[in-house]
Amino acid sequence: MPIYRAYRLDHAGRIITADWIEAPDDAAAKAEAKEDLCEDGIPALELWQATRLVDEVECQDDDAA
Repeated sequence: MPIYRAYRLDHAGRIITADWIEAPDDAAAKAEAKEDLCEDGIPALELWQATRLVDEVECQDDDAA
């Protein structure tokens, strides 16, 4: 199963932390990253698989009314 790296970014786009994700494909890795790693104060994530940028994920509070 492919291994992905998810980087939490600050508001300036700098890496705060990195996490490993094991997922069967890009879509599953993106869903897991958004579900598990988007939290208060984290505006975005970058998801990488080896040297390939898979996606830039915007973290937004979908529960805000």
